[in-house]
Amino acid sequence: MKFGSFSPGLKVPALHVLSSDDVPLYFDMNNLTPKQQADHYEMCTLVSMLQVCLMGISKPEDYIAMFGGVEAEPFKTLLHRYNAMMQQVGLTVVPMDHLIPAPVDSFYEDIAKKIPDVDIVDFLMVSRSNEVIHNNQDAIEMILKLNSKVHFAQNAPGFGIPVPESLAVVPPLTGNAEAEALFQRHNGNIMMKLDGMPGGRNVLSVSSVAEAQNILDEVYPDATGLVLQQKLDLSHFDEWTVDLLVSDDSITLDNTRHILIHDGNWVGNHFPPRSPLTPEQEAILLNVGEYARSFGYGTAEGSNMGIDYFIGHDGEIIVTEINPRWTAGLLPSEILKRLGDTGGHADDHKIGYFDMIRVEDYKDYLAYVEKRLPGLRDASFDIMPIGFSPFEVEMGGEKMFSVWLIVRGDFAAYRNEVREIFGTSNFAGADLIPVEALTSLARQS
Repeated sequence: MKFGSFSPGLKVPALHVLSSDDVPLYFDMNNLTPKQQADHYEMCTLVSMLQVCLMGISKPEDYIAMFGGVEAEPFKTLLHRYNAMMQQVGLTVVPMDHLIPAPVDSFYEDIAKKIPDVDIVDFLMVSRSNEVIHNNQDAIEMILKLNSKVHFAQNAPGFGIPVPESLAVVPPLTGNAEAEALFQRHNGNIMMKLDGMPGGRNVLSVSSVAEAQNILDEVYPDATGLVLQQKLDLSHFDEWTVDLLVSDDSITLDNTRHILIHDGNWVGNHFPPRSPLTPEQEAILLNVGEYARSFGYGTAEGSNMGIDYFIGHDGEIIVTEINPRWTAGLLPSEILKRLGDTGGHADDHKIGYFDMIRVEDYKDYLAYVEKRLPGLRDASFDIMPIGFSPFEVEMGGEKMFSVWLIVRGDFAAYRNEVREIFGTSNFAGADLIPVEALTSLARQS
């Protein structure tokens, strides 16, 4: 039985067992700081939505491990309805009896005892957390290198990969002449990056050595290494992500998507109808795959790797990070491939984003999205629900849960409609999508 972070489209039966793997790769789970605990919980919330989405991009003979919260109402009902909606729009889905629940706190240990008859076990990322299944220390050591922001900053330039000016340092920063000089060269426009957290966590904008050291003292007192990196000017650069399929004999690009930003934070992805990349730009990104393969990454079937990069208005490519694992944007990209133009138009804007719904309103939420599915379009947009989280969150005295949606078409019309129907208590995330930027994004693609 093989294991790894395989790209979608496996031909053989697989068990998809995804959890929050970054934190346990780097930290002792029995001795986490409050921030590490909070970040790990947030990642479990995110991954639980990926688990649901997997139903729509996998095969009927596959299995999916899920956090046990989906067995309780109302999430049990949500899971069945999501599976039915995926079938309704023409997706081939994993049947309900191939979903394997397990407690979030002992997820891999529980799944290891009941692995079905499959050829492949597919992880979000190989990590210490899932070592109970793969039992391969060499694979962990490889991922520790490739997933490290410090390792990438130290090694990528030597491989010809264009990156922002970066400095890998060991704390403390006070009195570090190289760090002081870096801040001066870039007028205090510096990003501080630490290992151990995905999704932009542990990546902070800092303006001075003193500010960076204060953050380390207060939030990351045990940090053993970090990267100080030139902050790119977002008036000149746009941030993108792409997936690489890294196999033993080839490297291919797929699923190019634009990162949508609101007040400096990621709020969603825009999926262009056509890739904006030129052949020259593609060659730069393919070389990143060669870099990963030089450290042993890749499989005969093809392993997935994400690249975060920026495209300058003059066409230059700057790579800021690589992720040797599944990425969140991979899944809606794959859903969109399978949907094709069902009920929509090839040039529609396509936005994937997370939102929040009151638990008490889940029936109204389901009734609404079921009327707006692809293929049922009687408006200028349609909605494909692809995920939800069975973890309730208290917000403003209300119990809420997270949902993951793809909106195709007129996002502004969608936003206006949900506001008219649901008021301000639900779908607040829709207000964060920078609708005014979509026209320029369409021109770029």
